[in-house]
Amino acid sequence: MYVAPEDDRAARRTYLVVLVGVLLAVVVLWVGVGATDGFRRVVFPAVVVVHVVLAIGVVTRRVPLVVVGTWLVGSMAALLLGRLGTWEFELVARPEALGASVTTVLGWFGIVFALAFLVFGTRRGAIFSLAGFALLYLAAGVSVGWGMLAEADSIELLAFAPVGHATLITVMWVLARNVEQLAAARSRAELLEVQATTDVLTGVVNRRRLDDELQRLIAQALRYGQSLSVVLVDLDRFKEVNDTHGHDIGDRVLVEVADRLTATVRDADLVGRWGGEEFLLLAPHTDHPAACALAERCREAISRPSMPVGDVTMTASFGVATLGPDDDARSLMRRADLALYTAKREGRDRVVGLPDVTDLGDAEAFDQANGSHGSV
Repeated sequence: MYVAPEDDRAARRTYLVVLVGVLLAVVVLWVGVGATDGFRRVVFPAVVVVHVVLAIGVVTRRVPLVVVGTWLVGSMAALLLGRLGTWEFELVARPEALGASVTTVLGWFGIVFALAFLVFGTRRGAIFSLAGFALLYLAAGVSVGWGMLAEADSIELLAFAPVGHATLITVMWVLARNVEQLAAARSRAELLEVQATTDVLTGVVNRRRLDDELQRLIAQALRYGQSLSVVLVDLDRFKEVNDTHGHDIGDRVLVEVADRLTATVRDADLVGRWGGEEFLLLAPHTDHPAACALAERCREAISRPSMPVGDVTMTASFGVATLGPDDDARSLMRRADLALYTAKREGRDRVVGLPDVTDLGDAEAFDQANGSHGSV
């Protein structure tokens, strides 16, 4: 199965475990038994050096997973086949308990087959494993025919080892296929979720996502005594842009404004399109002065020249409100709306913050306007 980006951490941990496991096995064998033949004298130092380098690369994320995975599968298969080949052609002295040694090597091939599915995916992992299976037991059959093993060892090897490896390959194929299907279903669900919560034009989150996040952040802030502020943004005289330059230019302005807001806010903040030419910023862990300062930075970012749509220059009005102990989403947004209405009434292109609704005159005027500040 190909590893999805969200599973990168799990894949790195898996590869790290295998790298360190093989490294420890080689070190223990090297220290306990020693490099008793030419094969071990070449292989042991190489494995130690390469596995240490790759393990560091996995931890620091400097080595791509595809490189690590390909090395693990290819090098382990080559080492195991090389070990069998040196015994087969008597390039080194055969161990006294040759049958047990061959069985141990064949057991390690089970790890190679399992890794093949992780590294190469279901289809190519199956092809690699089946090809390796065929080559391995073709060589094993030749070895038995040449009398490399005792008769009892030969019977055990050809009777049980192929069945075990074939079963392992089958089980890994089924598991890998099921995991790929689950991953595909999860990716489709995540894509649908993104599409349902993202504004198609600007790419920021939409009203639905903002509503959900606002409710969640309010509950969290009230429970843990944290600060939370909202900043309502409305573009000034946006209707004139559409009337003068056309809706295509108006759409490009909205996209540029969304980009400038996103580039200005902090990572913890959330920018979304509230509707029409309105945007909403959710600023968790932010008190009222800090929220007003954030809004001022956003105002300056929007009013900068060089809007990439001809000679259009935009300004925006901002209404800031901070969560109080008795607030809910409706009362908090009402105060942000009132602050925005006040900013529009006082001349636009400014930030107005209302910690609380204290000006009844403003509140009555706002209610009479019935939220018509978008066309002010």
